Amino acid sequence: MPDDDVREIKSRLDIVDVVSEYVKLKRNGRTFWGCCPFHNEKTPSFSVSPERQTFHCFGCGKGGDIFTFIMEVEHLEFREALERLAERAGVALSQRGKGRPPKGDKEINRAALDFFIESLNGAGGEPARKYLEKRSIAPEDCRRFELGWAPNSWDMLSRRLEKAGYGASVLVDNGLASAGKSGGCYDRFRGRLMFPIYNVTGRLVGFGGRILDGEGAKYLNSPESRLFNKRHNLYLLDKAKGPMSSMGHAILVEGYFDAIRAHLCGYTNAVASLGTSLTQEQAALIKRMTGLCYVCYDSDSAGQEASLRAMYVLQGEGVAARRVVWQQGKDPDELLLQPDGGELFEKALKSALPLPLFHAQLRKRDMEDPLKAEAARRDLLDGLASLSVFDLTPYLGELAEILGIFPHEVQNLVAGRRTKKGDGSGGGAAGRESFYAFGATRGAENDIECMMCSMLWNNKKLRSAFSMEELMSFMDDPDVQNVVYALLGGDDIDAIERRWQQTGETRGMEIVARGNGLLAREGMNEETAAELAEALRQRYLKKRKDLLLDKIRNGTINEKEYEEYYRYIRSLKGGNTRA
Repeated sequence: MPDDDVREIKSRLDIVDVVSEYVKLKRNGRTFWGCCPFHNEKTPSFSVSPERQTFHCFGCGKGGDIFTFIMEVEHLEFREALERLAERAGVALSQRGKGRPPKGDKEINRAALDFFIESLNGAGGEPARKYLEKRSIAPEDCRRFELGWAPNSWDMLSRRLEKAGYGASVLVDNGLASAGKSGGCYDRFRGRLMFPIYNVTGRLVGFGGRILDGEGAKYLNSPESRLFNKRHNLYLLDKAKGPMSSMGHAILVEGYFDAIRAHLCGYTNAVASLGTSLTQEQAALIKRMTGLCYVCYDSDSAGQEASLRAMYVLQGEGVAARRVVWQQGKDPDELLLQPDGGELFEKALKSALPLPLFHAQLRKRDMEDPLKAEAARRDLLDGLASLSVFDLTPYLGELAEILGIFPHEVQNLVAGRRTKKGDGSGGGAAGRESFYAFGATRGAENDIECMMCSMLWNNKKLRSAFSMEELMSFMDDPDVQNVVYALLGGDDIDAIERRWQQTGETRGMEIVARGNGLLAREGMNEETAAELAEALRQRYLKKRKDLLLDKIRNGTINEKEYEEYYRYIRSLKGGNTRA
């Protein structure tokens, strides 16, 4: 990632303008304030500093720069946020990431989509319109989800795009056509209802096509290319990512129509897995938005097994998975179309089964068959052994009842499976337990330390006024110490920020942004740096003095420490002796 790209984008965009699209801001002095978009609040505690180009929320602690804000609010990775802001700023990124599509891919897909929509509404689209009417998809629904029609012709799309200036090789590279044996190309999608596929940033990356009659696969997606990779995309994610985050859960379905029907019925947090088995990359996308996912695959045996596989993938990525089970209808589309479909679907969501119980109930019948019992029992225990203790413990009683044994025996069997696999931690999800525990117990950083970091960040001369050893000893928070080490280690600010961005480290910018917000709130500036440094020094001296006093009381202090104690006493009383 070129250094100039980030600097150029920041020079063209004002964080106040960007944040104002998401938050209603009101100026108070040199700072703008509003209600935080990352947590519910009635009293504004979210501050934006135009002077320092950072934001900070005093309620939830989130903070950073313009890139951090877009990453948080849109649930994007840094590269995706960079591309989004570059497009807004009119900056042509000077270096393409690996596999990044060349300029023009976005435009050719848009041209193809326009053709498909035009074809659906034209005379040749009558069969598709009748099919959609049969599926209870109204014309306004087609417009909302940009549904289209690929005519049953060899080259109508290719001829249209070639007239627009796109060569045959470009059509083939973008998955809209296939190369002919004697040169030229022919349309990849023919006689199919077309569904546009957008990635998480809202870029049109490919298409899915459903055949209405004739030979061929029922569903056909765009081929793998520089632009489209079905493993890394979910249908309707661009529309669902906001609701997934605000509602606190996602709904995962199999098909395009299932996802569309869910959205039409108010479940706008629904996404589809593009007709493939759920991948780790897709589960990671869901994890960005929420930690809970309801799996609503088809209710037939194939759908049940696919649900089980998807749930273990989700759980492995740290997303709690629940299986939604219903009796009426084979898939969510059919269920929701019933007169009482909404009520039935809501009831099914409320009674959804957690992964351990769903797996046990799915294997229950086979475990009662002498010929299948051993394999079914082994499959269940192997699955349970991959889950964390926290995922498993609440359901030990019910699992024991299904297995016909005592709860402690279930624990022993699962523990034995983990030992055989050489994984005493309890599987992939359990490996993150210490991380979650750390995040949950970690205290807020000291305000004075954050303000000092802010001043050092924004003032190059100030960074040369303090020694690293001195300031490091005054800081208590290890993360703050890391920021001080980076700031006084010799690298310039751009290099530090670039390193944090490339490694996905957000803690440093959060600390700096918090300090910026505190300084703005307290009306302080760089001239007070000496006062802050003295406050930190006095705090350090007091803590050290108290520690030595405890040693005096316990009779464990030595002569050198005794002399040190009296130096601290004189220093805290305003003496000239330097501690």
